[in-house]
Formats: sequence, structure tokens, C-alpha cells
Amino acid sequence: MSSDERVKYWDSAWSNGRTHWHAKDINFALKNHGHLLLPGPRRRVLVPLCGKSVDMKWFYNNGHSVVGIEGVEMPVKEFFEENDIPYTTEELSWGKLYSSNDRRLQLYFCDLFEAKPEELGKFDAVWDRGSLVAIYEEDREKYSQFMKSVLAPDFRYLVNLMQYRPNELFNGPPRSIPNELVLQLFGDVCELNVLETLKWGKEEGPMYEYGMQEVVALLTPKK
Repeated sequence: MSSDERVKYWDSAWSNGRTHWHAKDINFALKNHGHLLLPGPRRRVLVPLCGKSVDMKWFYNNGHSVVGIEGVEMPVKEFFEENDIPYTTEELSWGKLYSSNDRRLQLYFCDLFEAKPEELGKFDAVWDRGSLVAIYEEDREKYSQFMKSVLAPDFRYLVNLMQYRPNELFNGPPRSIPNELVLQLFGDVCELNVLETLKWGKEEGPMYEYGMQEVVALLTPKK
């Protein structure tokens, strides 16, 4: 799928309210394991393909600096407006930057693969709740290379993985990401520790039939 096709797909999803992935509450993985992602105060946190996730406000309220990257502008604007956070905008050669007045919360409206690592800087923490599972298969290697390029030496990378039996009726998004694939993409610099596994029940819908489970994993520097 081309870059333009990707943009049209996600722009249509936001415009037409097909945003089942957007949650109104803090993600359970942060509630249960946020202390492992953020072992100290004033961490710098990256949220790739952030949408308008309320998790970013949680990071911000807890004194951390937050950088989000999102390919659709609508949720970026809505995030600031719905949370009553005054903001400024800045046009960049590769996107548009929305910043809170204190500059501690910055959301980039751009193609993730056009973002400039040298301008973003390094991050102590990455919160990958719905990003890796949304990336197209042909872009996964490029995605992992980008993410690894912005990790600080003592990083923590918390990721929610969806795992199921892909079939002709459903193959994502969210896409199935086995633990082995995470190690294939990140294992050269990361160690993987599974923190929690939730198996979906019938009440979660038809994905139950495909053996859906949600895995919370923490990536840390390889020793």
C-alpha cells in the first residue's frame, strides 16, 4: 500500500468515526505496569501513531514530557481541544507541530516515516499501544529501524501486542504480532519480557473465535 493510500485509509477512519481502538480511559497496561515504563520522574515519552489517546494526558499530568506522532490531523487538534490545553502550531518541512504552551507536550502531524530522528531527539520511554499492530507488514522493518534510532541508552519500551490466528475473514488491523516477530525486529538491541497476557472471551466479540489474546511486553536494553 502506498503512502497516499495509507493516509486515505486512516483519514477516512477518523472522519467516519471508525475508531474502535480509541479508548476513553487509561490503558490497563499503563495502570498495571506504568512504574516499569517510567522508573523515574520527568521522563521523555514517545507515543507513535498516537491519535488522541488519553494516555498522553496521563503522562503529561504526571510530570513527563510527551511527544506523539500521528498521520491524521483531526485527532491531533481534537486532543488539545478536548483536554482544554492551549497550543501553538509550527509548520515544518516534513510535517506540522502542535505544542502546549510549556512545550512539554508536542504532537507531530506527519507521516511517521517522514519524521526526522535527529530533530525528534532521544526518548527514555516508548508507549506503543496501537502502533506496531497497525503497521503494514511491508513496513515493519522500516518501523523498527526508526524506533530504534530514537531510543535513549537506558530506554524502556512498553508494547501491547495482539496475537491470533490470521484467516481469510480477518487479518487486521490490529495485526497479529507474535513474540518471535518482536524479537526479529528489535532483538538486536532489546530484551523482551512478557508482563501480562489476556485471553479474549466471547464478550469481546468474534475475534474470540480466532484465539485472540493481548500480550503486554516490556523491551529493555540488551545486556
